[in-house]
Amino acid sequence: MNQQLLQFAPDRRALVTGGASGFGLGVVDRLVAVGARVVAADINPDALRTIADRYPHDAVFPLEMDVREDESVRAGVATAVGLLGGLDTVVNSAGVFQFRALEEISTREWDWILDVNLRGTFLVTREAMPHLKASSDRGRVVNVASDAGKRGWPLLAAYSTSKFGVVGFTQAVAAEVGPSGVRVNAVCPATVADTGMGQVVLRQKVELGWGTDAEDVLRRGANSFPLRRLGTVADVADAIMFLISDNSSWISGESINVDGGSLAG
Repeated sequence: MNQQLLQFAPDRRALVTGGASGFGLGVVDRLVAVGARVVAADINPDALRTIADRYPHDAVFPLEMDVREDESVRAGVATAVGLLGGLDTVVNSAGVFQFRALEEISTREWDWILDVNLRGTFLVTREAMPHLKASSDRGRVVNVASDAGKRGWPLLAAYSTSKFGVVGFTQAVAAEVGPSGVRVNAVCPATVADTGMGQVVLRQKVELGWGTDAEDVLRRGANSFPLRRLGTVADVADAIMFLISDNSSWISGESINVDGGSLAG
């Protein structure tokens, strides 16, 4: 997507969770390109160190944060607001994934998946909302849900539950905060192989026998989409940027499929 065709309020101040890799990092790249200043929050300190030298020192601020923990999120949002002088954009991209048969899902694993994917989205949005409301109609939240947040898939009971929750949360919060000028939307990507989570999915599909090897799984995956190709980080990051832009100014409460048409059939 040519970002020159999108309109952005100047000097956006953004917090991106999961910002050191995958979709989050893709969004950080694009935000910097349109002149935004960004706090890239992530639980992985090694990944954060890697991105520290990737951008001008006053454009991106790496921040270690655990989206599952109230105090970590509270302190992280406060730090972001202090570094940026306010906050008008939040992208909730932190997430985890696991294939598992229902009878084999431990309570600990269930809690881990819902804590990162759903509780984390709630905590970050809750703590950021007063600042988003104060940003004079500039407030934006984009949550990364999943195609598994609109259709239940075998072996994904915990993951689908978390992402269905993100879709419902998106709609409810959009209705609640719309009168304050804050827009809340989500994207629902299918699996993208060139993210850390996508690599986890790929390995697990090979282990489950869904292909003879990784290349076979990828080939089968591409052929399963009506558009006959795999998705990329760019596909998802561009959709997120559209929802942040002023071009989507009358869109809120939506969860947009970015899935090569997989939910169309």
